[in-house]
Amino acid sequence: MDTAIQPLATLDAGAITATGATSIDELLRTIRGATQSGDGQEPIFLLNAQRVSGYQDIGNLPPEAIEKVEVFPEPVALQYGYPPTRRIVNFITKRRFRQLSLKQAVGTSTRGGADNANAHVDYTRLQGDGRLTLSLDARHTDALLQERRRVLPDPDVPFDARGNITGTLARGEIDPALSALAGQFVTIVPVPNAPLPAGSVGLGSFVADANRLRLFDLSPLRTLAPSNDTFHGEAVIANRIGRRLSGSLTLTADHSRERTVFGPASATFVIPRDNPYSPFGRAVLLQRYLVEAQPLRQRTDITTIHAGSVVRGAWRGWQWDWTGTLDTQHRNGIVAKAIDITAANAAIAAGADPFRPLDPALLANRLVDRTVQSTYGAGTKFVATNRPLRLPAGRVTLTATFEGEQIGTDSRTRGASPSAIAFDRSRVEGAVAFDLPIASRREDVLPWVGELSANVSATVRHVGGFGDLSDSTLAANWAPFAGLQLLAQIKRSAAAPTLDQLAAPQISAPQVPLFDFGTGRSTLVTLLLGGNPALSAERRQTRSIGATVKPFAKSELRIGATYEATDIRDGIQTIFALTPAAQAGLPELFVRDDTGALVSVAFRPVNVFRERRRTLNITLAANGQLGRAKPPTTPDGRPPDRPTFYGGIGPTVRFTDRIELRPDAPTLDLLVGDTLSGGTTQRLAGYGYGGLSYLGNGGTFDFYCTGGATVRGGVAASTLRFAPLCKINVTSSLSIHHFLPRQDWMRHLSFKLEVVNLTDARQRVRDATGFVPYRYQPDLLDGLGRSVVLSLRKLF
Repeated sequence: MDTAIQPLATLDAGAITATGATSIDELLRTIRGATQSGDGQEPIFLLNAQRVSGYQDIGNLPPEAIEKVEVFPEPVALQYGYPPTRRIVNFITKRRFRQLSLKQAVGTSTRGGADNANAHVDYTRLQGDGRLTLSLDARHTDALLQERRRVLPDPDVPFDARGNITGTLARGEIDPALSALAGQFVTIVPVPNAPLPAGSVGLGSFVADANRLRLFDLSPLRTLAPSNDTFHGEAVIANRIGRRLSGSLTLTADHSRERTVFGPASATFVIPRDNPYSPFGRAVLLQRYLVEAQPLRQRTDITTIHAGSVVRGAWRGWQWDWTGTLDTQHRNGIVAKAIDITAANAAIAAGADPFRPLDPALLANRLVDRTVQSTYGAGTKFVATNRPLRLPAGRVTLTATFEGEQIGTDSRTRGASPSAIAFDRSRVEGAVAFDLPIASRREDVLPWVGELSANVSATVRHVGGFGDLSDSTLAANWAPFAGLQLLAQIKRSAAAPTLDQLAAPQISAPQVPLFDFGTGRSTLVTLLLGGNPALSAERRQTRSIGATVKPFAKSELRIGATYEATDIRDGIQTIFALTPAAQAGLPELFVRDDTGALVSVAFRPVNVFRERRRTLNITLAANGQLGRAKPPTTPDGRPPDRPTFYGGIGPTVRFTDRIELRPDAPTLDLLVGDTLSGGTTQRLAGYGYGGLSYLGNGGTFDFYCTGGATVRGGVAASTLRFAPLCKINVTSSLSIHHFLPRQDWMRHLSFKLEVVNLTDARQRVRDATGFVPYRYQPDLLDGLGRSVVLSLRKLF
């Protein structure tokens, strides 16, 4: 690449082989820590230092076709018409390559459930500037039933298959006569389990279990992870167009189908005082799971079609490219969220026996939301680069960008909670960026300074519904001597919310148990999900300074460190934690009844007033060959193969993460116990990866670890301690032909064993009393645990 900025990491063909990756997805997952920016954004992808229309252009290239991978820091993005907030990953391909690949993989979790299978075929041909890739992929994953894991019932949820009796007021007395018989104030009591003749349930039958909630195990009727079927097809063709132009065309189609089972519907029946089967002297409530009806289910079907094209060329010193994209997605969902119990309550009021299974006809009316969302998008981008001026230290690089986009969505919900949102918007923007050389040892301009350059950029955009927004950056790149590079940058930006954040389908679900940080108990609420059309644009300022060190000229060892200070105004957040601070700062998300009891909670994106983050990201990456190079021993002049290795680590230290939900609200410190997600923001976290390969045989590992943390609650039961967590993934690859060289049909046949979460590590959470809250049981936080995938891959 034509840039003075050194890469953060490079992988040559040997290091790519050492990763054991059989796809670009696997390769990027292995080195993900090095490719993500400091704020977690995914990288920008280039192919042979050229822009592509999207990840689809390169996603199905086989790793064997890649000669080299380079990871560049964020400022390099300016040269390609992007804001300098995302890293650049440049894939350099071999000039001549042809391969047909067949792959079959099967896997499962080691504790059972979530069995999966994947069949994949792709064809790749590279010849000079020409490129053709074709691929088909099919995946299936079985649902993971909760009964395959150890999940205890929620002690704060009063529902049971036969039922629990409560008073009509929260924690109120059921019946003074029952309290007198039991010798205590009775607020809850289960319906007797013993089979009794109709009408023989007397008040004395309830005394033995007074104030003992009977819990119900939902495990056989509920899934922890849905079943999924996904199909993908893709075609990419690229070549020269005449003598001066080149281009590419990409077409992809995806379809996925997901099925989830939520368990039986819950119901609260009113048993009036005069019901002939009720022994109580006043009206009471019967809390039941309707196990006599089919469980509640959800189905989601998503079809996505993408077309992208790139045309590039040169004119009078300008290097330019034009990108066009067309996207459409259709999402169809059916959610059975409850059963209408109006008829059942009327039957009980009319004298039906509430303590026996109900007539199925009374439960036939299921409350179903049918959601349909259609989204479309069309975009174009033109980027031109030139070096029109020469300064004493070198040429000025100018990058100009023009971009336009039209997107829209039509989201409708029919059924129990009808809603309709139609939304579309246009975006037009222009940008200009300059890279200005100031000092250069190569040009003998201030040679004692080394290599010093500055870059500046400005972007102005008009977004429908949000008006004019702008970005600006100012950065300096200094290499005082070989092997050391320093980067400093200030960036101001403004971004409109995404379509999903604005117009996702509106869905409600009644009687959902959520953990209340004010009480340390589960509370039943109506949960509201969907987009928020009232969102404002997010504005942020990021200041960063970083250093990259390559201590040995002949070694691919690089050490990098970047300190970032980010201030965000009107940041877009979805609040998932029911904390007193969240309820006080964002009362519009919470609805209470006349008694003060929480009735509904909205998990919708909102703007928060301000957030301040201070982080330090460190990276260390190395790759190469083991042993000394030996002279060639074959007629083609190739030296003998040597073992190749790669590896890296990347710790992140968070010094500050503070949020003000509203201008007058108290500041929340996410590093010392406050939460918006229900989890923690760890002060220390990090990743690592590595691998060794020889003649197609080898192994790899990667891990991600976080330190312990504490979430402060209103009481001891909601003060949660999160233990440190480290998840390790390992793979082993074997070239079968290497061990059976006389079997020609086994040539290019490889076997791979992948173990995800080797130690079956799951997050451990306890409250201040040492108890594990229901919502934080390990198998609810991570039901899958350790999983194993076996795959065979044949190359032709």
